Amino acid sequence: MNFKKFYFTITILLTFIIFIKEGQTNTLYETLEKVYTNSPLLKSNRLKLEAINEELSKAISKNRPEINIYGSIGVDNTTTINTSNVEKKTNNNPKSISLEVSQNLYDFGRTKSKIDIADAMIFAQRADLKHQEQKILIDATKTYLRLLAFIEINKLAKNNLLVLRKHYEATNNKFMVGEATSTDLSLAKARFLKARSDEIKSKGDIEKEKSKYFSVVGSEAPNKLIFPEERFALPLKLKEITRNTLKENPEIIASGFRKKTSFYKVSSEASQLLPSLDLNLTAQNAWAPNTFFDEYENYKMELSLKIPLYKGGYQHSSVRQKKKEALQNSRILDYNIKKALKESEILWIDLKSLEAQISSIEASIEANEMALQGVKKENELGSRTVLDVLDAEQVLLEEKVEIIKARRDKFETIFSLAAQMGRLSVESLNLQVKTYDYTKNYQSVKNLWLGFDE
Repeated sequence: MNFKKFYFTITILLTFIIFIKEGQTNTLYETLEKVYTNSPLLKSNRLKLEAINEELSKAISKNRPEINIYGSIGVDNTTTINTSNVEKKTNNNPKSISLEVSQNLYDFGRTKSKIDIADAMIFAQRADLKHQEQKILIDATKTYLRLLAFIEINKLAKNNLLVLRKHYEATNNKFMVGEATSTDLSLAKARFLKARSDEIKSKGDIEKEKSKYFSVVGSEAPNKLIFPEERFALPLKLKEITRNTLKENPEIIASGFRKKTSFYKVSSEASQLLPSLDLNLTAQNAWAPNTFFDEYENYKMELSLKIPLYKGGYQHSSVRQKKKEALQNSRILDYNIKKALKESEILWIDLKSLEAQISSIEASIEANEMALQGVKKENELGSRTVLDVLDAEQVLLEEKVEIIKARRDKFETIFSLAAQMGRLSVESLNLQVKTYDYTKNYQSVKNLWLGFDE
């Protein structure tokens, strides 16, 4: 008896858990929080940025001294024969230790160029990471909205199938008593079978989109989704959108910093042809360095000036090469500016078109619902055929599907347009996650003198 009670209790609990799980609703913004926190691609790009941050640390290190200790120990066996043909053998065990400190005093812009290059590379990578963040958020948004749209379309398809099944059964009953023709029956059956086909297809679309959801988000799709509210407002005029795109678009920013990087590299290569002034300090102690001394000490300080005169033309060739690369990156920046501005313009036009389309479809749905009711009444009175009713129902169904797709497309377009302006972020979406700090690792490593960890 106790076992039966226990079994019954467990069954009830499991049923309750399954019911709760199936009833869970996941919003778009909760999905975006998961993606932002867990995306392997995003984590990989953050590590890439942190690796590039080390370029600045390496560049700054050129301003710091180099310190080396050298030590040696050996065996020196010498045999000499003098003019009297007397042989003499000497055994010696020389040992030495020395400390060398070298500090560059002035390198005529070499180190500054390398620091400028590193900074530009870092800011370019930050823009790339921003672009990647936005892309992942957009991909997750599209997947969520498309899955939601397919679920809503499936609901319409199920309802349509139910209506047409009843209609087919009613027509069949009328046909059996002679109140409907075989044509009416065939039409009702054809529409019913078409509705069943559409319902099956809509189920398949849901399953495919659930697979895409898992690959993008990294977790199983929830059973219930809701259409999201808009959390930010876009500029109303195309001029404002264009201006914001030009200032904040991550691809434009990344290209701009890559252009800067390439011009800094021209300066860096040219600076290799300029002098370099170094201060060198040496302290050396040697024991039994040779057969003449038992101990030797030496302390030396010197200024070393290196003036490159000719390197076989290598450096001049390198400067010419970097100039070409700088011009190439300038052309890429020009292209990316034109591309981003044109994409923003197209998205803005699409958004306005979708807004007008949605208003039109909503009005059309209202009119077609009234028309359908009228056609049904006229059919009952005999002035309309079964085909007229089926056609009216099909038109209404198609428009309901279209309004779902149009609302989905509008929301996707809003997100894409926000991304073009660099505004699709954790802050603008008010996501409840810890934001990745672009500067934390940068600040911790740039002045780090020693250590393999931050």
